[in-house]
Amino acid sequence: MGNATDYHVLIPAAGCSRRLAHLTTDKPKSLLEIHGKCLVQYSLDVLERRNFSLVTFVVGYKRNLLMNTLGRRHGAMQIDYVVSQEFDRTEHGWSLYLTNCAWRRAPLPVIFMDADNLYDPALLDLVLDSPQNDVCLVDASLKNTEHEEELVLGKRHQISGLKRGTWGEFPETIGGFVGINKFSVDFMTALYDFMDDFFATHDRQHKYERVFDAFIRETGIPLHYCLTNGLPWINVNHQADYDGASHIAKLMHENSD
Repeated sequence: MGNATDYHVLIPAAGCSRRLAHLTTDKPKSLLEIHGKCLVQYSLDVLERRNFSLVTFVVGYKRNLLMNTLGRRHGAMQIDYVVSQEFDRTEHGWSLYLTNCAWRRAPLPVIFMDADNLYDPALLDLVLDSPQNDVCLVDASLKNTEHEEELVLGKRHQISGLKRGTWGEFPETIGGFVGINKFSVDFMTALYDFMDDFFATHDRQHKYERVFDAFIRETGIPLHYCLTNGLPWINVNHQADYDGASHIAKLMHENSD
């Protein structure tokens, strides 16, 4: 595994979570509690246990509550914040772009991850241990034919595109996009340069998966994938996700003890 102190962790957490609005009227989704601990603290525990030293959150909705709850340190790990003033009319592709200045102050390889994921901690290790410098985690067992998901397309461990749809809708579908990624300094430099032009000509309501898709298609810069190998994870977007996240939260809690 690479040295975790060599990474800058970026986590977008600015949104107001309309799909869970009945639970988030007084708090951002990442502060929803499971077994007495808020959602994002499970990830912070895993990161701190693996000796990561720097995490930057993009915050917007109820940002003061989130910042006051998490503070500036989690164990030995430093926490910084970037504020999205337009969180209510932008998407997390714009949130990623807003990390530009914070990242460029001290360019490091990046772990880019969602704030609303619960996952077996071994999934983070799979990404860190990948021999590829630029890699997204993909779940090949995710074969939902009823609801749209973020899907990764590709072959031979290289991504050809990211599309939103149902399983089987697109040729070369590998599986579902998990939201735990590792990017090199060269990749991030090219991505931020690309986003300079992308957001100058597109609106700010693009999810970061759409930005990644446009980036790899237009630049030809390779992006790879590694598979979850059946390890559990869940992205908490709906009430059913929140209700079903208990067992993964328990795994993460046990790993952080």
